[in-house]
Amino acid sequence: MKKFLLATMLSSSMAVAASTAFADGSVTVYTAVPQNFIDALVPVFEEKTGTEVEIIKAGSGELLNRLTAEASNPVADVLWSVDGTVVDFNPALFQAYDAEGTDALAEGMKPSELWSPFTAVVMAFIVNEGKLGDLPVPTSWAELADPKYDDVVSSAKANASGSAYIQLATVLQAYDTEEAGWETYKGLLSNFVLSDSSGAVPRFVNDGELAVGVTLEDAALRYVEGGGPVQIVYPSEGTAIVPDAMTLVAGAPNAENGKAFLDFMLSKEAQEVVAQQGRRPVRGDVASNPALQPVSELPSVGYDGAWAAENRKKLVAQWEDLVLDVQ
Repeated sequence: MKKFLLATMLSSSMAVAASTAFADGSVTVYTAVPQNFIDALVPVFEEKTGTEVEIIKAGSGELLNRLTAEASNPVADVLWSVDGTVVDFNPALFQAYDAEGTDALAEGMKPSELWSPFTAVVMAFIVNEGKLGDLPVPTSWAELADPKYDDVVSSAKANASGSAYIQLATVLQAYDTEEAGWETYKGLLSNFVLSDSSGAVPRFVNDGELAVGVTLEDAALRYVEGGGPVQIVYPSEGTAIVPDAMTLVAGAPNAENGKAFLDFMLSKEAQEVVAQQGRRPVRGDVASNPALQPVSELPSVGYDGAWAAENRKKLVAQWEDLVLDVQ
């Protein structure tokens, strides 16, 4: 009996030790990144470091709500791949950390001291020309706002999706005045079929449920390279070319592992995977996917991330009011 009790106690002690070791060798990551980036990058990080990664995947709005609710007792260590305004507008939730490789960033890819960039996000149209009927392929924000495109345009909700908020802020910055931008965006919104998920936008277009989508360039490229009946169009007035954010959560329970995760995602090795997956790398020593139009040839609005961050609450409230009027 004594031997049995001793064995049980040893077994319990080993279980506690193993649990502690697992906690020391883990990192919890909240992310809005597309699944293909998780599949391509997380296993490599785990193999290189021996650190177990727990992924919690949701839209940026949902993740922010969760982080806010957990602020007094954080669960997450890292927030990975969200609109930078989400971080800049909620600084108390995050801890500044310059990931290794910051000195290799391309010009303009470090707009905030509070977060590190993961990729350079570009907004574009995904178009299924075969589903347009007699309608022409839209080539500008203004053209897509024309009532003739009513109910044929897929978009995510700007109050739920970080990328959809960037799209809103892009249109507002594409014109001489904010009022002119809102006038165009009102037309766009009246044409939109809204979705809670940004990932659903290009899928609807590829599957022929809708003819046009306003989406991330890399999301559109996946369907193009997959042989889908779609093409990528860049709005002539200009688009956003802006880094998405990754950052350490304030009070992270596994902060050192969180820092190691951020270091890896900014490494040349990880950024080469980013390029392979069709998104723009943020390091100056890593080339973009050759299937994409060179950055130098893209029409750019010169996206002002600081303005978008400072005005996020106001603009989202205006968007919500406008939805009630035109949807």
